[in-house]
Amino acid sequence: MGDESPRTLEVFCDCVSVMLKDGILTREERRLIAALSRSLELKDGEPLKVYEKVKIGEKMIGGKIISRKNQLKVYQNIYEVALVGALSKDEWRILAFLRQRFNITEEEHNKIQNDLKNNIKERYEPKVVESLLKTIEDSASTITKLIGRLF
Repeated sequence: MGDESPRTLEVFCDCVSVMLKDGILTREERRLIAALSRSLELKDGEPLKVYEKVKIGEKMIGGKIISRKNQLKVYQNIYEVALVGALSKDEWRILAFLRQRFNITEEEHNKIQNDLKNNIKERYEPKVVESLLKTIEDSASTITKLIGRLF
């Protein structure tokens, strides 16, 4: 991973690898990986090429450099997708991976959580809001714990 700027295809490849660690790509994981593909603005056919490489144990290199602003945007988008789905620890592992890969600080993470809380309050019914806000609070510790177990 190193200090170089992250690139779209490499991040996507690493995320697919994390998801396939158990050998299964669940419906929820497919939904999350599709959202990641859109957030990274991958071209038609690129997600499939990455998936095929990962399946045979190869790594995809390249893609566009992801600016800091876009790193935070991608993380927030995937976080929101994760919140509204019933995700397991396998899927939460992707958020932990992205947070680590993008070097998202505690301060940045907290700001993203606050932005998500505000977005949720605007978009959803009160009962759903209460549940999602609880999930946000629980997810912070889950993501932090998973960062230490990624690789």
